[in-house]
Amino acid sequence: MKPRKPATIIVTHNRRHLLVKCIGAVLRQTLPCDIIIVDNASTDNTRLLLEQLHIMPHERIHYIRLAANTGGSGGFNAGLRFGMTKQWDWFWMLDDDAEPLPDALAALLDQAASEHDVYGSSAVERHCPHRLCFPIDVIRNRETRVFEKHAALDSVAEVGWLPFLGFLIHREMVARIGYPDETFFILSDDIEYSERAKQKGARIFMVKNSVILHPAQNCRKFTIGTKTIYHYRNRASWRAYFDARNKITVGRRYYPRLVFRQTLPGIFFRAACNLIFEENRAYALLATLCGVLDGISGRPPRRRFIPQS
Repeated sequence: MKPRKPATIIVTHNRRHLLVKCIGAVLRQTLPCDIIIVDNASTDNTRLLLEQLHIMPHERIHYIRLAANTGGSGGFNAGLRFGMTKQWDWFWMLDDDAEPLPDALAALLDQAASEHDVYGSSAVERHCPHRLCFPIDVIRNRETRVFEKHAALDSVAEVGWLPFLGFLIHREMVARIGYPDETFFILSDDIEYSERAKQKGARIFMVKNSVILHPAQNCRKFTIGTKTIYHYRNRASWRAYFDARNKITVGRRYYPRLVFRQTLPGIFFRAACNLIFEENRAYALLATLCGVLDGISGRPPRRRFIPQS
């Protein structure tokens, strides 16, 4: 087998101390890799801190600063575009609050049997590592079940999608499907990218022993009949906008028959939860309604909901 040349893409915005921990964890990987840092127009002197801590300059670190905050989707878009101009063959995509265990990348690449499939690490809660950070759709015997516990995963589990939190993709698959959709800004961009890969014949796998520590999500779970809906607490209202817009956009592109039967009811249920649990109720509701309208009409995101800091 020819030597593999992985690169890690880390997208950051105004979280320089988390970024420092993330970079340190990547540099400690048992399988060495280069790092592409995409700085989404941070205003907290991110680069200065990296230089003061002698993290940069570094022969393995490549720093890209964007002129504006383009969100996670825009950051990973820019990172992959840069990476495709170089000689790396696998790209490992991380948020800046990720802390991969030292053997996470090696364990992941050990299971990456095909450059035409997509692989991902298992992100677990930092202070409760038996729990997955995000409920994941696991496919077994042609049936899909939602898993929340890390121990319940198979060593290599086929899943419906992967978060951009240990998402591993080969350059040939990037060439086939393109780059993450910049208009998503944040939320569901990873679901859309997973669906796009599946349309080109890829299978999606989560590798149990490739572990990433990540902050816990403040989430409430509601079970209604056979359906489970997750409501994430204390999120900024602009996230409600992108959550609604992007979920509908994914639905319209890949499973249009379910938009009105499943996607919209789930969005309105979360909007009701916002009215009950969140402080800025009126703005959260307005943001959700705008997101629904823009998702259905296919409009680009409204500038008023793109955070500027």
